Amino acid sequence: MLLLGHFALGYFSALIVKRFSNEKINILLVWFFSILPDIDILFFEYINHRGPTHSIIVQVIAFFPILLIFRRGLPYFAALLSHSLIGDYLNPPTQLLWPISRNLYGIDNSLMLVGSRLLFVEIVLFALMLITILLNRGKMIPSKMFLNEA
Repeated sequence: MLLLGHFALGYFSALIVKRFSNEKINILLVWFFSILPDIDILFFEYINHRGPTHSIIVQVIAFFPILLIFRRGLPYFAALLSHSLIGDYLNPPTQLLWPISRNLYGIDNSLMLVGSRLLFVEIVLFALMLITILLNRGKMIPSKMFLNEA
């Protein structure tokens, strides 16, 4: 999945979790966490794309201290997990269980989103996200940072 799709899936995942956690969310942080696993692209000479940074095990271990310290952040965690569990699962292969397993996981090739299908789905998801943001103005914190939330 590409940037627009990850932004939208992260946003919708955070929005769903927000309903249960009753936390306000910062849209910019949601977007940041929704694409964070792709940081491996910057280190392509050393790390395989969709390897360790896309592992849900690594994501849980890395995010756990944030949850312990701030006692909140579940919507951001949902945005982070959405990257690998939803976005990249639809466009395999991904090492979801690294380092326990180096197996690649993803949807069946015949159902995989590629090319024009992927682009169409991403544009629709992004448009729905923008509409949802406009309808929810004032219920989220678009500019305050994570530490300043009430």
